[in-house]
Amino acid sequence: MEEPLENEAAFPRLTRELLAVLDEAGARRTLAEGEVLNRAGRVAQEFFVVVRGSLAGYEDYGGSTERLISVIGERRFWGGTNLVTGQPAYLTTVAPEDGEVIALSVDQLRRVIAAHQPIGDLIMGAFVARRALLVGLGAGLRLLGSRLSPDTRRLREFLTRNRIPHGFIDVETDQQAEALLRALGIPPSETPLLLRGSLALRNPSNNEVAEALNLRPAHAPTRIADAVIVGAGPAGLGAAVYAASEGLSTVLVDAVAIGGQASTSARIENYLGFPAGISGSDLAERAALQAKRFGAGSAVPVTATDLTFQGGYHVVELDGGEHLRGRTVVVATGARYRRLAVDRLADFEGAGVFYAATEVEAQACQGDPVVVVGGANSAGQAAVFLAGRGCHVDLVVRGSDLAAGMSRYLFDQVEAHPEIDVHLAAEVRQLHGDGSLQAVTIDGTPGRIDARALFVFIGADPCTDWLGATLATDEHGFLLTGQDLQLTHLDPARDGRDRRPLLLETSRPGVFAAGDVRSGSIRRVASAVGEGAMAVRVIHHYLRLLQTAS
Repeated sequence: MEEPLENEAAFPRLTRELLAVLDEAGARRTLAEGEVLNRAGRVAQEFFVVVRGSLAGYEDYGGSTERLISVIGERRFWGGTNLVTGQPAYLTTVAPEDGEVIALSVDQLRRVIAAHQPIGDLIMGAFVARRALLVGLGAGLRLLGSRLSPDTRRLREFLTRNRIPHGFIDVETDQQAEALLRALGIPPSETPLLLRGSLALRNPSNNEVAEALNLRPAHAPTRIADAVIVGAGPAGLGAAVYAASEGLSTVLVDAVAIGGQASTSARIENYLGFPAGISGSDLAERAALQAKRFGAGSAVPVTATDLTFQGGYHVVELDGGEHLRGRTVVVATGARYRRLAVDRLADFEGAGVFYAATEVEAQACQGDPVVVVGGANSAGQAAVFLAGRGCHVDLVVRGSDLAAGMSRYLFDQVEAHPEIDVHLAAEVRQLHGDGSLQAVTIDGTPGRIDARALFVFIGADPCTDWLGATLATDEHGFLLTGQDLQLTHLDPARDGRDRRPLLLETSRPGVFAAGDVRSGSIRRVASAVGEGAMAVRVIHHYLRLLQTAS
């Protein structure tokens, strides 16, 4: 029986040669019809290759909303990114008929992937494609709540930013919601409700969701890391991948999600090696899997609150009171979105005003008129993406020249798209609506514009508040590094440095900055990844200096 989802990238058929390699690494096992191999909500311990028969994946298996997601046949394999990340499975795996499989433990799978590149490329590529399919189908977790609730919007954003497959049931419009709440014996006042198998979390915090999904460890690592990386955007992920791949013990933390703001980009078309483009979330997930594969530890949401130097090590204090100690630290905390200076903005945030254009936002306004504010690449990407989803887009640009801040390929796409109108030298002045956004007013013609959503991409400010005055910054708060540090920022008596700061090194020896948080950064995904990789090269040099000094 073949799978309902015809997607060769997600469910590739193994060649006989690759099947033989996996057969040698694992052990054969016979299956009986109806046998359950792993249940949703439990951490999967094995990877399966079908030799005879088939395997099926169900959502809410045995429940009132049971749903068959996929069936795979012979010479296809079952597993997903949760095998690498340690997250619980989103589907229950069942043998719909008598059969036989090759079973590999997680450790066996890791060894095969490391030793056989063709198998590793095939399996990891399929894992990423499967996660994308689950996200697109709304399979996995179920979030039950009101689209008008701030807590529901918070949870949807958290799940989306972390690429957690889930479906949303709106209590305002979905008749299934009332029946489900009644069956669970939960009043509507206790929503939003997050459901996974037998688990029901009532209005959980982001931290509670992260712990339930194994996104963060129960305790901070006690060992001293070679590199503690704060911020998991492109720069932090670049540093984590290269540090871990080169044998450095590495810990990566982020306050929101792996991928940073880049994960909210609908499509990045000028990133090297992806001629057809790639979404920011897909790029982040691939990088996170790479880092995990090389042994980097990661945790979200974990917020860094302070940076000190104790006992010869850098110490990053976390919001839970725990501490990470490292020989070096890479600050890659990026920047946070700027907000429009307009009345009633807070009233519509999450109910029409957004700072990202992902599938979640696109579903909320598909086919509706929207306004995008900004003149750089992120605004252009959002405009093209939303126009492609049936929205008429009014792009509001404060400057008088769209080409001045936007890459040429995006400029050409925006100019050529029939559903995008560009308003230059214009600003949003008013927001209109009762409960949800209905229109915006911009200065000049056409004045008031119908809009069910407003997407804001007007730049960002550095996320350096947690550092206080620990590190030297420029007049805008971005971290100074390398040759940009002036003598007035260096204090040999305090930091013991009798040398020039290294490339990307901040005013504290052994602390480096990469990506958008750094003064002079180019503000591009590729350059951020490059700075993260470059930071690792400089870390090696710094660690050699430490060894020489000792």
